[in-house]
Amino acid sequence: MPKRKSMEFLWGLFIIATWLFLLQQLFAQAQPTAVPVEQEPRHRIVFQNQHVRIYDVLIPPGDQTLFHTHIFDLVAISISGETGRFEMLGKPSMEGPIRSGSASFSNAAKAPYTHRLENVGTTPLRMVGIELLSSSSSPGVPAVLNTVPGHQLVLENDRVTVYRVSIDPKQSTGIRARTLPWLRVSITQSTISVQGPGKSLEIIETKAGDYRWHEGAKTDSIENIGSTKYEAIEIEWK
Repeated sequence: MPKRKSMEFLWGLFIIATWLFLLQQLFAQAQPTAVPVEQEPRHRIVFQNQHVRIYDVLIPPGDQTLFHTHIFDLVAISISGETGRFEMLGKPSMEGPIRSGSASFSNAAKAPYTHRLENVGTTPLRMVGIELLSSSSSPGVPAVLNTVPGHQLVLENDRVTVYRVSIDPKQSTGIRARTLPWLRVSITQSTISVQGPGKSLEIIETKAGDYRWHEGAKTDSIENIGSTKYEAIEIEWK
């Protein structure tokens, strides 16, 4: 090959390689950066033990989270809000209403995912995220509470059983029993009394987003002694 043509050929390769490099850099810059959920600034860790890690998530109107990645199975509970825009990384965003007290389950242990959430409403959007770090080591069996007054089965799978508890003022659940670990997340502000056999009566002032972890067997009844409806989500570990 003549020297001139050889130089032109090499110069052409150089230009192509340069363009490919620049395109690669532009593409890399265009890709949003994702962080682990525990590093996302709007996800505040409020409790953790061997079984569970709880996040209190607060997004002001017009704000959004960073893209963040979930690798543990997750129960998400909506506390307040109007409308949210959900976007999975690399997919079109979806907009939908935020219903106070709704609960959902994500199987992130088998299929990790990266997403972000934007508050497109006019009021603060608040959620409680519950990561399932491990299964229960208890020999107990899941409670059957769907026939207990004030209890509605929301979802059940091989990891958890989730109930919505709703008690009008001056009403009670009656006695109920559990043998597995469980978590209560309050949805509304109210006043309840909790009574267990042989136990002292406990008065609890609940607030939206409050939580309480229970380890081991427990038998109790809940009475709403306040003036407003008491609502909560209860999650039992399997």
